[in-house]
Parts: sequence; C-alpha cells; structure tokens
Amino acid sequence: FAKHEFTAEFMLGSSDAESWTAKQLLELARSRGDEKAALEWEEVSLGYTESPGHPELRKAISGLYGESIGPDQVLCVVPEEGIFMSMSALLSPGDVVVAMMPAYQSLYEIARAKGCAIRKWSATYKPGTGWSFSLEGLRQALQGQGGKVRMLVTNFPHNPTSWMPTRSEHAELVALCRQHQLLLFSDEMYWGMALGQGSDPESSCTRYEHAVTLGGLSKPYGLPGLRVGWLATQDAEVMAKLRQLKDYVTICGSAPSEVLAIIALRHGEALLQRAWATARRNRDLLRAFCEEFPDLFEWAPEPSVGLTAFVVLRGWAARMGARGFAEWCVERASCVSSSDAPKPP
Repeated sequence: FAKHEFTAEFMLGSSDAESWTAKQLLELARSRGDEKAALEWEEVSLGYTESPGHPELRKAISGLYGESIGPDQVLCVVPEEGIFMSMSALLSPGDVVVAMMPAYQSLYEIARAKGCAIRKWSATYKPGTGWSFSLEGLRQALQGQGGKVRMLVTNFPHNPTSWMPTRSEHAELVALCRQHQLLLFSDEMYWGMALGQGSDPESSCTRYEHAVTLGGLSKPYGLPGLRVGWLATQDAEVMAKLRQLKDYVTICGSAPSEVLAIIALRHGEALLQRAWATARRNRDLLRAFCEEFPDLFEWAPEPSVGLTAFVVLRGWAARMGARGFAEWCVERASCVSSSDAPKPP
C-alpha cells in the first residue's frame, strides 16, 4: 500500500472518506449561514497553540459525548500520536494486552515494542453471516495463561471488517473490563459511520471510567490532512499522564488545522452525510462486482457501519495470496487494494 498509494490510478485500499479541500469546507460553512468561518480562517495566528488543544476545539469535541465528557477531559493529538502516547504512558514492559485481530498495526505493535505480551481477540468468519468478534472469545483471551491483562484494545466500527457490537454487547464488554479491572483503549476513529441507519452505541469513554477513547477527523469526516484527533477519558490520573507526555512529542497542535477543525465540527453532520452517501454507493458497487465474479470473491453480508469491507478471496486469487493478488492488481490495472485480505475459511 505504501509503495503504490500515491502512484496508482485507482485506490480501493483507502480507509478514509473522500477528502475535502479547504475551499470546499469554507464554502460549505458559508452556504449554511456560518458568517464567521472565513474570518476565523483569515485571522488565524501562526504562533504556538495551547498544548491540550484550542479551548473552542476541545469544547466542540466534548459536545460529541454529551454531558459525560467535559473540555478538560479531552486532549487534542495527531491520531497516530494518540495511540503512541497511550501505549507509552499507560503500559509497562511485561504487561499483558488483549487486542482485536486483524487490526491497525500500531494498535498492538507499539505495546509489543514496549515489551508487552499480546493476546489476540480474533475475528471469526462464517459464510452467509460474515465477520464477527464473539464475547466468549474475549473472555477466553482475558482468562488465558501468562499473567493478568492490563489493557484491552478495541476498534469500533472495526477496520477492516466494519463489525460493530450491539448496545447490549458493548455493555457486556464494559462489564468485563470492570470485572478484570482493565484499562480500555477504544479506537473510535470511524464513529459516526452508521451509514444513516440507526446510530452508533455510546462511546466507551462515556460508559467506562477507565476507558480512553481515540477520535479524530481523518476517517468519516474526510479531513485526514488536518491531522486532528483527540483522546477523551474520565480518568483524571490517566489524563494527567497523557498531558505530561505530550510535552515530549508534538507539544501542541497546528493552529491552521485547529481552526479548520473547529469550523468542520460546527458542520459535522453535513460532512458525515456526504461520507454516508458515498460509502453506501461504493458498498453497493463492490457487492455487485463480487457477485459478478463469485469464483474469486466472497461477499459477506454488507456492512451497515464503517468505511471498509473485508472481502474473502477465492480460487486462483486465494492461491496467489493476498499480497500477490494485490501486486497483480497494480500491475494489470494500476489498482491498489489492501494486501491484508484473509485466506478463505
């Protein structure tokens, strides 16, 4: 993916929504009667910013979580930085971490590099049903040999399967965290992508006092170039550790990015609506393509959340292996797909 991301003609492996330009974002704000957006952008200071994040930005972010999270319980970060900081500040060598698999690599590799033991909570696939993560599988991982678990790492909606727990499943997951006295690191970068059908369960940081939620504008909001994300938690001790560590990484955010992020969150529903519409359309196109070539692709029941689908390879494509098939697609059609597709069950 890294080799061909910016050179191939067609991208099927991207995990974010179609990106906005700064001009489009400002025009959207103006069309919705936001008269101050243009002035905010023109008068942005290019000096240092507050380390925790712009007060107005943290206020807007906390508003996404209702009354459970206040501005002082939000720390603005670059999304990847948020993962690195959380694993660095909250884990010690020898700790045991349970992580969903497959997953965004840094969600478990940073902990591994710190000397932690990683236990897998693995996805299972059933033809006709698709991908899922069983709570029984989580219980087994938590009770496995090799020491007490320190942290559970989750990602909902899940990348790449787009699996999402029901509200009752999420409540049971939180109950398990309390029972085992775990830290919960919840990657919620795809939050808000229910594709217009129903709504996402409550954020983990609103349901569990020792949860750290990672959010950001890179995925459903279509603003990855801003590099704006955040960590939210009710745990004051955890927040203090995270704030202290930020002084040794990026120190503070980019002032232009923070101003554009404030504008974007004022019109967040409009940004999500465009992402919903595009994702639904592309999902239907991908399903039709897989159904046209059933000897090569198995389409699981279509995702109702998220921005990604995890298609199973069949036939000669499966025999080539995921990476081999991905290279074949680039060579024959200048088309980049993910190289992490599963082997057929």
